[in-house]
Amino acid sequence: MKSLSLIKAALPLALVCGPLLSQDVIEIHGYTRAGVGRSSNGGEQVTFFLANTGGSPTGGPGYRLGNETDNYLELAVDVRAYEKGNTNFKLHFRPTFRQYYQVRDASTDAGGNVDNSKVANPNQQIYLRETWGEANGVFGTTGAFKDASLWAGRRFYQRHDLHIRDQFYWNNSGDGLGIENIDLGFGKLHYAYIQHDTGNISSDWNNGSIRGTVNPYSGWVGGSGHTIVGSHDLRLSDIKLWTGGSLVLGLQYNDARSKTGTENDGNKNKGTQYSVMLNQAGFLGGDNRVYATYGNGSTFWNWYSPDVKTENTWYHIIEAFYIKPVTNLEMQGTLQYRKQSGKDSMLGSSNTWTSVGVRPVYFLSKHFSVAYEVGLDKMKFDNETEARKLLKNTIALQWSPQASFWSRPVIRIFATRADWNKNANNWNKVGEGQFGDALQGMTFGAQIEAWW
Repeated sequence: MKSLSLIKAALPLALVCGPLLSQDVIEIHGYTRAGVGRSSNGGEQVTFFLANTGGSPTGGPGYRLGNETDNYLELAVDVRAYEKGNTNFKLHFRPTFRQYYQVRDASTDAGGNVDNSKVANPNQQIYLRETWGEANGVFGTTGAFKDASLWAGRRFYQRHDLHIRDQFYWNNSGDGLGIENIDLGFGKLHYAYIQHDTGNISSDWNNGSIRGTVNPYSGWVGGSGHTIVGSHDLRLSDIKLWTGGSLVLGLQYNDARSKTGTENDGNKNKGTQYSVMLNQAGFLGGDNRVYATYGNGSTFWNWYSPDVKTENTWYHIIEAFYIKPVTNLEMQGTLQYRKQSGKDSMLGSSNTWTSVGVRPVYFLSKHFSVAYEVGLDKMKFDNETEARKLLKNTIALQWSPQASFWSRPVIRIFATRADWNKNANNWNKVGEGQFGDALQGMTFGAQIEAWW
């Protein structure tokens, strides 16, 4: 508590002189998960996922309950740097810390390396996911720009996620600048420029801890650094439709620029994406969301190496709901369909991904609940006769502060089983290779998850 007080005292002194010194100018939020687990064959707990599903090239972690293999801490620090009347400037920082289960010697994180057997490696990461600032009330006190906000820096830009998959399906985050909340009367207009540079993808989802090989992505490591992609993001939100119903529309255009003398057909990564999202509040005690998007070219990955050319058209439809159907029972579920067509230098063939999953949680008391999650992923490539399939089931005993699906912190004890077909091992073996050529596996363990 003393160190936190010192931080709160020092930061305002560095940012302002006078007006805010007597006020609480810092808010600290965050997210964390940590745990321990093993596999049924005696090895470490691993993640069961089907490559090329979800929001990342290799698809992990899939349906996430009892399926995460990292200790992760994310701190969101919000600073009110200046405030006078209707004008204010705010700063936002988000340092994150990650350790994968393959490196359990805690002394290594502190640089201890006490037995000289552990060294820093990609399984232990400290990085800055957000550092940005915004100015409010700088465009006057009347008119459409009265409540508009000007921002610049690195940020999570208006991203939308599906919790049970940890899937950020609308996510154009990165380094940039923009203006938000221009009031048009019937909705709010937002524009952002996000710049994507080379080399933010490694050879697999969790940067070194996967034991299998994800061959299609090996060429993404260490790009040439000659290409950037400027992403222009235009959105219209808060369009009221009916009671509880609202609409969001989006247009994203990616325009590639290469260093003079390095231009070639492989780094002309242009792309356009159209998005629409319908939100319905008050649906069976919860809410319902339908998201549909159509795009082409480089917008497919959203984050990728600009030096790798992607030529394709694709569309993706997501139905996601959170409901309270009966007393003491809450659940979140999803149904997804994605079709990618045309030439792609990574995938090489048109493909279709379908996914369905649900996580019901039943509360036996205020603090104790039982959660069950089942998820099925199926991916069919046009040049393959058989679809790739993965079925994952998890049951967990949970303890939380309140009888609510969203109550955190939550402590879980879980058991997970996955079943898959032989073709699912086509790119990399399911379960990170832990189970060899087997077509099923189990993991079990415990986890703490919290946000505040």
